[in-house]
Amino acid sequence: MNRGPNDVHDELKQALRREEPPEGFTERVLRRVGEEQIRLKPDPMWDPASAGLNGRLGGSKGPARHGAFVRLAAAASIVAAVAGGIEYRAIQRERAEGEAAKARVTLALHIASSKLQLVQSKINQLHERPSEKGTSLSQ
Repeated sequence: MNRGPNDVHDELKQALRREEPPEGFTERVLRRVGEEQIRLKPDPMWDPASAGLNGRLGGSKGPARHGAFVRLAAAASIVAAVAGGIEYRAIQRERAEGEAAKARVTLALHIASSKLQLVQSKINQLHERPSEKGTSLSQ
């Protein structure tokens, strides 16, 4: 049995038609939401809004342990940021020193290479002279 596209469209339209909710549906949903909010009430230790801090660090409302926790977390963040900055600077300095040493070694190798070429050319000249002198002596 083949169904056409219109049949599928009509079935979907029928299945997705709007229906009025049963009596008392809204009240049951609101009651259940209220129960869930009570059951899932956040722990003041981790939720500054429920601790009454209103965006302030260490507010006078709320548990004292929360204020101490927030101050400790802030201090730990600052220490971590400073330590990270110091480490980053040390790595930059070490990299710069390494690049400077590389440049000095490269320069030294170029100087040594030019000196070796100069010595080699002088040795070649010395080897060429005796053959010139030997030819002139035999004539």
